[in-house]
Amino acid sequence: MQVRVFESTDMASGLKMVKKELGPNALILSTRTIKNGKLGLLGKPVLEITAAVDNSIPPKDSNPASLQNKHVLYSDNRTTSAQGNFSCVVGDSIDSGIRSNTPAPAQARQMVPEAAVEAKQNLQSEVNELKDLVKNLAGQISQISSNNVETQTTQSPSLRVPDTHISSRANSAAIQGDHLLTLLIDHGINIETSRTIASFLRDSLTEQELCDSTFVTGAIIESIQNLIEVDPPQFDNQKTQHRIAFVGPTGVGKTTTLAKVAASYLSNYSNSIALITIDTYRIAAVEQLKVYGEIMHLPVDVVISPDQLEKSLTRHQDKELILIDTAGRSPKDSLCIDELATFLHPGHNIEKHLVLSASTRENELISSIEQFERLGIDHTIFSKVDECSNLGVLLNIQVQNSNPLSYITNGQRVPEDLLDISPRIVAELIMAQHEGTLHE
Repeated sequence: MQVRVFESTDMASGLKMVKKELGPNALILSTRTIKNGKLGLLGKPVLEITAAVDNSIPPKDSNPASLQNKHVLYSDNRTTSAQGNFSCVVGDSIDSGIRSNTPAPAQARQMVPEAAVEAKQNLQSEVNELKDLVKNLAGQISQISSNNVETQTTQSPSLRVPDTHISSRANSAAIQGDHLLTLLIDHGINIETSRTIASFLRDSLTEQELCDSTFVTGAIIESIQNLIEVDPPQFDNQKTQHRIAFVGPTGVGKTTTLAKVAASYLSNYSNSIALITIDTYRIAAVEQLKVYGEIMHLPVDVVISPDQLEKSLTRHQDKELILIDTAGRSPKDSLCIDELATFLHPGHNIEKHLVLSASTRENELISSIEQFERLGIDHTIFSKVDECSNLGVLLNIQVQNSNPLSYITNGQRVPEDLLDISPRIVAELIMAQHEGTLHE
C-alpha cells in the first residue's frame, strides 16, 4: 500500500494530481482544508488530499496480457466486496464500474454459494404463493360485490330508503355497467339511495322503457319527488301572527335569506313586517339587517337578552310577520346552541328554520341537523345551491331528516333568488344539469 499526500487549491485539480501520480485505482482516504505559508492562520487555504493505492493492482495497460491479469485481480476484489468491503475507484466511469462488477460465468458460479441459490429459490416460491393469494382474494371480493348488488336489486318494488347515516362513497365495482346507478350517482345521490331507486325502477319499468333515457329520467324525477317533503310557510288568509327564526351554522346566509323572505312577503302580501336580530356577535350582521330594513322601510330591533326579545315581540304584536335573525353557531359548540335556546322559548310560538349550505359536506350537514335539533327545528332551508355542480345532497339529507323543506335559495339577489318549491321542482332541480348560477 502506497500512501501520498497532495495539496491543491480545489478538489478537481487535486483529483487530477492523484490520478496522475497514483493511477486510476487510487483511493481517497481523507480531505481537509489547511493554511500553509509564512502567514500561518492568515495564509491562503489549501486543500490537503490523502490518497493511497494498492501496489498489487497494476495501472491500466493496453497490453492484452496485462488486461487479463487485471480482470483476475478485479474478480478477486469483487469476492471481497461480496463479503462487505466496497471500494470507490477515483476516475472510473459508471459504465466501467458496471462492467467491472459483472463476473465471468465461470467465476460467477464459484462466487455464488449454494445457500444463496437456495434462498433465491425459496423467495421465488413465496412470491408465487403471494400472487396466487392476491388473485384468489380479488376473485372473492368481486363475487361478494356481485352478490350484494343482486340481493339489493331483487327487493320489493316499494320505494323506501332506510333512515340511517348513509355513506356517499360509491363502490366502483358495484356500479360498473349499471347505467341507472351511474346516472343517479353522477347527480350526487349517494350509493344506498341510488340502489333503492334503481331497484324500484327495474321492477316497475319494462326493458324497452329502461332503454329510453328520457323516460328513465322522468321516472327518476317521479321517484325522487315521492321522497321529498316540502312545507313552505302559508301566508294566505293567516289569522294569527307568523313568527319565523332563522338559525344555523356560521356563513350559511341566514341574514340574506331573511331579507329575501321579507322582500317576497312585501311584494306579494303587505308591509306588515318587523325584523328582529339577536346576532350581536357580528356588528356587520346588525348593520346589514338595518340596511335591508331601511331599503324596505321596515322596523329593525336589536335585542341582546331573552327579556328584550319578549318585549320586542310584544311591541310588534300588530304585525302580520316577524322575522328573527340569529347569530351563526358552530354545531360543535353546545353551550352557544343552548344559549340560543333560551331566546327561542317554545312559549313564543316561533318557527325555527334551520339554514344549511348545499355546498357543505354531507356528514357535516348531518352533524348540524343533529346538534341544532335541541332547538326544536321545524323546517330546513338550503342555501347556495348555485355553488353546487350537483344537488343530490338535497335528497340525501331529506331521507335522513324528518323536517320538511321550506325554502331553497340560489344566489345573492334579493328577493329574486328565493325559489318557490314543491316536491316536483326539487326533484327536477336534483336531476338538472347545473352550469353556473341557477336563476328562474
